[in-house]
Amino acid sequence: MAQQPRVDDRSPERGLGGTIGAPRTLVPALLAAIAYVDPGNFGVNITSGAEHGYTLVWVVVFASCSAMVIQYLAAKLGMASGKSLAEHSSERFPGVGRLLLWAQAELVVIMTDLAEVVGGAIALKLLFGMPLMAGAVCVALFSLVVLALKVRGRSHFDSVVLVLLVVIIGSLLWQVLVADVDRVALLRSVVPGPLDSSAALLAVGIVGATVMPHALHFHSAASRGHDDGSEASHAERLRSGRRTVRSVVIAMTIAGAANISLVVFAAALPSTAGASIETAYAALSANAGQVAATMLAVALLASGLASTLVGVQTGDVVMQGFGRRPIAPLLRRMLAVVPTLVILGLGVEPTNALVWSQVVLSFALPGTLVPLLLFTRDRRIMGVLVNHRLTTAVAVVITAVIVGLCAYLVATAF
Repeated sequence: MAQQPRVDDRSPERGLGGTIGAPRTLVPALLAAIAYVDPGNFGVNITSGAEHGYTLVWVVVFASCSAMVIQYLAAKLGMASGKSLAEHSSERFPGVGRLLLWAQAELVVIMTDLAEVVGGAIALKLLFGMPLMAGAVCVALFSLVVLALKVRGRSHFDSVVLVLLVVIIGSLLWQVLVADVDRVALLRSVVPGPLDSSAALLAVGIVGATVMPHALHFHSAASRGHDDGSEASHAERLRSGRRTVRSVVIAMTIAGAANISLVVFAAALPSTAGASIETAYAALSANAGQVAATMLAVALLASGLASTLVGVQTGDVVMQGFGRRPIAPLLRRMLAVVPTLVILGLGVEPTNALVWSQVVLSFALPGTLVPLLLFTRDRRIMGVLVNHRLTTAVAVVITAVIVGLCAYLVATAF
């Protein structure tokens, strides 16, 4: 029988960068949560709140609950097998299948880079009046500097990202505290309702922004480094699986609260405020004061920088898993950033670019979810951590709903 990785959740986390004394399953989950509060989430949730009020809160709740299930599967895959989702996909689907999944994964990396760089550029414009293109270049340079430090072994990746996560969450919760929230309407919005074509587009964008395909690649890789080569007991593996569940629930609850906060504060803005991040900033400044507006911009900047760091790692995971050979990190990063700079250079409205990037990610989700389901239900790969039938059934339903939302968007668009 193939030896299974040993999982010890009580030792300090030695993640993709620095060392943090925390449960081994919690730090990767919190790092993956950054993908759920990236600038794409800012764009699509602010737009949905400004245009439809609390109507789409139920979509955010569904997407957040779905993320708990899917991220748990991704973490469990890396923990049980010692391999990332990209590595398993490359081995299971050779030839054309590998190339198609690789292309899909690289598209995901490019779309997430688009959201990260554009979001950071918008934040720099709001805070310092910097032109969008210059801001985008600054965010891209930030990621290149971090890459250079990481290559030289001086990166404290985990620590930096978690500090930025605290800044994001704190700033967004402040927005809710200063907003005029209709609590009754908010509670009613948890119940699903009908969607017109505009709301359907945003619903698909919310799902794409919340259930992030690149986060699945990242989380499976971040969880795979816990193998000391010895045989773990059956009971120990099950305990590790339960700790993973708790860690993912904590991380995704934090991310879900942040996303609901974005919808809530945008819905509370005056109806004349508009549906872009820039107009939301201006409305906050006029109605809640400059401090609230500045905190929104700071949260957006922290989101852009943190998600850029996670995006850098994800690009590395995808390239190593599918490419089977290393590529110069700086070259890989430039290849991912160039399309974003081109889009900004063409004058595309930045918030629209954020929304559409999340729609594309939603359409790319099935290509990531289906292999993940196949691997985590395979006892040869997962051992005692193989999916329960109910877990697989829930994940299949989630995948079907996502595909159905995408199909509904296509049907209502024509």
